[in-house]
Amino acid sequence: MQQEVKIIGRGTWLDRVADEVITREKRLGRSLSLIRVESGIAASGTPHIGNVGDAIRSYGVKMALESAGYRSELIAFSDDFDGLRRVPAGYPEWLKDYLAHPVAKIPDPFGCHASYGEHAGALLRESLDMLGIHYTFVSGAEAYKKGLLNEQIKTILENSQLIGKKIREMVGQTKYEQVLPYTPVCANCGRIYTTHSYSYDPKSATVSYSCERTELGHGFEEGCGHKGTARVTDGEGKLAWKSEFAARWAALDIRFEAIGKEIADSVRVNDWICENVLKFPPPLHVRYELFQDKTGRKISKSTGNLVTPQEWLNCASPESL
Repeated sequence: MQQEVKIIGRGTWLDRVADEVITREKRLGRSLSLIRVESGIAASGTPHIGNVGDAIRSYGVKMALESAGYRSELIAFSDDFDGLRRVPAGYPEWLKDYLAHPVAKIPDPFGCHASYGEHAGALLRESLDMLGIHYTFVSGAEAYKKGLLNEQIKTILENSQLIGKKIREMVGQTKYEQVLPYTPVCANCGRIYTTHSYSYDPKSATVSYSCERTELGHGFEEGCGHKGTARVTDGEGKLAWKSEFAARWAALDIRFEAIGKEIADSVRVNDWICENVLKFPPPLHVRYELFQDKTGRKISKSTGNLVTPQEWLNCASPESL
């Protein structure tokens, strides 16, 4: 006789959140044939247990939804079109030449993958596989290239003045009253975090931009001075964090995502954009705390004070993590 499978989490916050998701979706009148949850995969350095913890939380809710009799899918979205803000501890110094470049376009410093971003994403995917987590992987770079977010990008840029004003009201940031929430890859130098878009033409779906000196990490990165235009449907640019989450949620039909407290302001803004600009009810969230080292500092890829999932699994069980 087959032993009954015991699900860790039955009767805990996972089931409570799953019930909230189901109740909310019924109230909204949306289909419950497939309930998607999402986790963002950081691709800027060596992933640590905090990164995999984000995916574990969303996967736990997926399991609880399935335990309640619903089909569910975890989307693991890799932020591999983000720019490199700083060189992580332990990485080669030549990466300084690629600061502000999309990590999907930076060579893999370890020589085993097509790019820096693919290498970082592969490390986290390996740990998810080791933990037995089932997920559907989506590369941010590929999502932009294939046009997955095109309609959301255009709608957001058509409403950029309203969004810029709302960002100032909600979090006090005035940046997006001067620039658009979209950064193209500079056609001259290849950087993405030094470009500033100032106008959008909806007829041609193009932005006009300049490559300028930009605050990055703990310093400034000089732009090359190039001025040009970029078509937002060509996959050679990305939305700013203050609007990208909303575009992803709407495009992928996401109903739940756990969030770390450090991005709570960005999520509040994205929730508003999702609801009021994209006309898609934002996903339900739970907020979690951050892992710290023994000195009380947040564990971080940039400082290197981290424990990787692979290191954890060398000395402890998947269930313990």
